[in-house]
Amino acid sequence: MALLLIDLDRFKVINDTLGHGAGDELLMEVSRRLRSCVRHSDQVMESSLEAMGSRSHRTLEAVGRLGGDEFVALLPEVSDERDAERVAKRILDLMREPIFVGGQECFVTASVGIALYPRDGATMADVLRNADVAMYAVKSAGRNNATLYSPMLAGKGREKLALETDLHKALEREELVLHYQPKIDVRSARMIGAEALMRWRRGGQLVPPGDFIPLAEETGLINPFSEWAIKEAARQAREWQDSFGFAESIAVNLPSRLFERTDLVEHIHDAVSTYGVPHHSIQLEITETGLMKELQSVIPSLHRLNEIGVEISIDDFGTGYSSLAYLTTLPISELKIDRSFVRDLGLTPASTAIVKAIISLARALGLRVVAEGVESLRQMEALHKEGCWLMQGFLFSRPQPAEDVEAWLQQTVLPRKAPWIGKVGEDDLSEAARALEGRGPRLKPAG
Repeated sequence: MALLLIDLDRFKVINDTLGHGAGDELLMEVSRRLRSCVRHSDQVMESSLEAMGSRSHRTLEAVGRLGGDEFVALLPEVSDERDAERVAKRILDLMREPIFVGGQECFVTASVGIALYPRDGATMADVLRNADVAMYAVKSAGRNNATLYSPMLAGKGREKLALETDLHKALEREELVLHYQPKIDVRSARMIGAEALMRWRRGGQLVPPGDFIPLAEETGLINPFSEWAIKEAARQAREWQDSFGFAESIAVNLPSRLFERTDLVEHIHDAVSTYGVPHHSIQLEITETGLMKELQSVIPSLHRLNEIGVEISIDDFGTGYSSLAYLTTLPISELKIDRSFVRDLGLTPASTAIVKAIISLARALGLRVVAEGVESLRQMEALHKEGCWLMQGFLFSRPQPAEDVEAWLQQTVLPRKAPWIGKVGEDDLSEAARALEGRGPRLKPAG
């Protein structure tokens, strides 16, 4: 026997947008499709078996709605998992057909988890639970698909639950840390700022950002985490100011939803006031996709932030599908060329053309432009040739703890020992050297 757990993808969007009446219409249409789908598949399998002289499969089935937007299909006496997969594929194919509800054409996909009895559970409760595990694995992998349950998926589910539990305690346990990746002016080999990147030290080991940032966003923890990051960046700006005269800004990545908060300006003001640094010590980065997704909601906050001197940088620029009109109306100070274009710079004409266009656009609008993801001298020289000299990437420094940034300045940058120094310009660093002798590794302020 096979059990298919079918969950509609993004049903809440339709329900919230078109109303609960339209949502009910949608659920009824999905129900009709599921009934026809399961019966059709069973008949196909039965006729196929009859052709081989076998009657091992009966055309009995059960299809039901568990609740909300979740459905279940029961397929008795399937010969093997491939039978269940064929039914799941039929369901996915039928769901891709448009549905008209509330006078609107809608497209609805589904995530399907498959579990077999007795292989995946000795009781119905076990089989249902494991089908649920498989369904959530589909959700995590991008939706609109079907997958079979396996013990490995259950292990991943338990691991994710443990990760989520520990993540809720990360702030309380003071396990979050910021690593900093310097922004470089390659003409004079100076650090003109840094980007703060969140890391989680769980049980003495750093958890990759890709493993916990999406989970923080999913659980809503990203908001308190981001507030902590702003305060920690302000503290670090003060420490660097005292240590080597740091007068630049530390960029903090914020999710678009945080820009909707009416207390964001007050939170930044409190953070910089606590540590006695100017408001421009904090720069906020928002991805182009995030900005356009919530554009109307975040505009008021962007203007209030600009009024107090907090600069806004658009991250991953060039990857969003958006109108460029916002560049002329919003208080934006910096564009960051996405690393995907930098990676292929000089190798593909398309990437070179896009980089040129972004640099020209930024120059025409009076915006700074920073290239991220610079990993080779070839990329650095090509960017400089096109008129971009503010960069960050592994060529200069990986993200590192704050104390390692200071050591990097003292041991690599100021002594001019890095291979990239002097490749595109020979500006005098005597002022920085004199400052280093006088009060530690003071850097020449950008300007």
